Amino acid sequence: MIDSIDPATGKVWSKLARCGAVEADAAIRSADRAFRSGPWAAADAETRAAMLEGLADVLEARWEELVEPEVRDNGKRISEVRGQFAGLHSWYRHFANAARHLGPEPQTNTIPGVESVGHRIPYGVVVAITPWNSPLMILAWKLAPALAAGNTVVVKPSEMATASTVAFARMAFEAGLPEGVLNVVTGLGPEVGEALVRHPLTRKVTFTGSVAGGRKVAEAAAAGVVPTTLELGGKSAQVVFADCDLESTVNGVMSGIFLSNGQTCVAGSRLIVQSSIRDALVARLLECARALKPGDPMDPATQIGPLANAPHFQKVTTMIARAKEEGADCLLDGIETGKGQAGYYVGPTIFDKVTPDMQLWREEVFGPVLAITSFEDEAEAIRLANDTNYGLAGGVWTSDAQKGQRVAEAIHTGTVYINHYRSVDPGSPVGGVKLSGYGRELGPEAIKDFLQTKSIWTGSQPVPDPFSA
Repeated sequence: MIDSIDPATGKVWSKLARCGAVEADAAIRSADRAFRSGPWAAADAETRAAMLEGLADVLEARWEELVEPEVRDNGKRISEVRGQFAGLHSWYRHFANAARHLGPEPQTNTIPGVESVGHRIPYGVVVAITPWNSPLMILAWKLAPALAAGNTVVVKPSEMATASTVAFARMAFEAGLPEGVLNVVTGLGPEVGEALVRHPLTRKVTFTGSVAGGRKVAEAAAAGVVPTTLELGGKSAQVVFADCDLESTVNGVMSGIFLSNGQTCVAGSRLIVQSSIRDALVARLLECARALKPGDPMDPATQIGPLANAPHFQKVTTMIARAKEEGADCLLDGIETGKGQAGYYVGPTIFDKVTPDMQLWREEVFGPVLAITSFEDEAEAIRLANDTNYGLAGGVWTSDAQKGQRVAEAIHTGTVYINHYRSVDPGSPVGGVKLSGYGRELGPEAIKDFLQTKSIWTGSQPVPDPFSA
């Protein structure tokens, strides 16, 4: 067994099974059986959609049962988790509807007397590896389209936040999802995650997590020529021009870096602000950040929860110390905010005068740490925003609509927000470029990411003798 630590107290609150290759094999074979025979294998798109709607109905009625396990596992504030889970059912309804629109697609060819039609077919067994920061929401991004497409799924949740996924799987079974369609295997990545990815019956892998983890998954999947979708880290820039709405911008920057304690892939961790408003913007940010109070994440009044686990706490505090050593100007020290708390607390941390050669600029913290630098003109702002090995998201703040669009198009990322930040919707793709990964989740093509195209050709004329003169 593996101890699950409540990050608000630093104490064990539950235990999870430490599975290995034997359990991985059992789960994959269970998923493969369900894919090849039984009610799921026989289900057409409309039947699958009805099953997903049934799961959505149960989630809509019982989502509150899942809140405490997630909060206890990863320390996210209950107000944020409740906000996510109250709408969790909508992701499954969205892809249930998408399933209903699947069908043969006519193809164009130039061969007389022959027509071809594209049929979308599922891969089979999909392995979904989910992170600890938003386990059930990110699982929905993977599971809902994968099931809508007709696949079966084996989920390996992070060993740092497993309980809510196990509770959800039990709920899905009670909602009528056939046996073997959804399987959960708990444990450590090297012991069970790699066994799942390398299994000869695995046909597709979808992973959300760190760059290091993504590399290992991609290498393991490549051995079996298994396609992967990787949503990895980010070092997203918030570009703020002097003509912005200052109060709205401050709110957007606060949301981008301090909600969820910065433990989100799209965290706006680099603030690139035009010099003429730098002092005013930073002063207002400091005022807002200093007002936030830490507390028990189960208390709705809490504004700062703990970091999710002890190894991550060590990483974040080490990177803060390194930034100080490298000469960044620490305007607000979140380590001081966290002192006196029983768990893994780090409050909002703001560094000014951060340069592109510093670790804080180049590497993802995945915590409540903001790096500030300034620029003079638009060209410099774009250059600074693109001076990163990541490319997941970015933000632009300006009252000039044309400039906003121009700069957004010039920033090399999968998503750019103009005058707001952190929106997500089933209809809009999520994914990155460069070290932030490849492939897209959500959006109009999401269900097709879990489907392959089979071309079926039909001749309408007799075939002539190919060897006649």
